[in-house]
Amino acid sequence: MRGQRSQALVEFALVSPIFFLVMFTAIDISRLLYAYSAISSAARDGARTASLSGSTYSDCQIIQEVELVGQGFPVRMDPNSLVGNSDPNSPGGPLSPSTPPPNVGYAYIWPAVATANPPEANCDSATPRAISTSVKHVAVEVQYHFMPLLPIVSGFASNIIVKTVSVVTTE
Repeated sequence: MRGQRSQALVEFALVSPIFFLVMFTAIDISRLLYAYSAISSAARDGARTASLSGSTYSDCQIIQEVELVGQGFPVRMDPNSLVGNSDPNSPGGPLSPSTPPPNVGYAYIWPAVATANPPEANCDSATPRAISTSVKHVAVEVQYHFMPLLPIVSGFASNIIVKTVSVVTTE
């Protein structure tokens, strides 16, 4: 009887690290999928709000929508989301999307009407959104810097950037 208990203890000691590694990796993958789903929803709702005629002179409503739909993720405005910024689908120039710090999301509105940093405080403008007359698209990009909970995973995958861009035709 005593030998069986010792054998079970040795088996548990050998199998438990692998079991817990698989379990916590599954939890991290689930968190990653949830983060993608939440920021994708925030980008879609933000782009939809940006396409409405009521937000021609302001990014304020878009910012509120993205932060509200972010579902618990700290989403802030990208400091480069200012007037004259570049399309997130083909970024270029000094005002292109920037990488957020760990466990933070950045929202990037194109074309933006915010006039100065921080975009949240300077989100109204006297000039309308600079929408191309031929294309008539607005875009909202949300990037989230995901940090895994498992130290082993964060050791070799510490810079996981979850990014989604939603493009909508203006009305």
